[in-house]
Amino acid sequence: MNLHPHTIEKFCNQHKTIKNYIDDLPPEAIYNRLNHDKFSIHETIAYLTRYHHVFMDRLVRMMREVNPYFEVYKPDEDPEFRFTCAKTTGSLMHELYRLRNELWLKFEEMPAEHLARVGTHAVLGRMNISQWTEFFLLHESNQLFKIFKMSGSFWSMEMGKNNNVIYLPRLSNYIDELAV
Repeated sequence: MNLHPHTIEKFCNQHKTIKNYIDDLPPEAIYNRLNHDKFSIHETIAYLTRYHHVFMDRLVRMMREVNPYFEVYKPDEDPEFRFTCAKTTGSLMHELYRLRNELWLKFEEMPAEHLARVGTHAVLGRMNISQWTEFFLLHESNQLFKIFKMSGSFWSMEMGKNNNVIYLPRLSNYIDELAV
């Protein structure tokens, strides 16, 4: 069993769209919550970064153990998540890219028969590594959509404040260390 070519393409590139979504945003759009009950863009990126570590740990367990069981990941219950959130958005982006490369190397080195190894998710049930990878990408895609919506919502809210002004997205007045 091998990863489907579409899965490989998504795995190698999907995460790179974050930069496109946030490139022209000022810091207040990235770090402030638009809704007090929901993560900010920065917190969502921290969540994605932390989830790469979680996914890597799950892969390792599936390769070492017979059908390990995994609870739903809850960042509020993960003490490491707070440390991840404390990093800058730029450093999170660099870490995310680095972790994605590490994961890809793990897949390249993995014997094809290991893709059939399984782990059981508390909600989604028993899945092989290939299915876990699809779940990882779908989950990430959902978070990317949230970032996309939040970045658009920020500009909509900004425009609503200045109804009599023609608004052009600002060029960055600051240098951020966002990944290129």
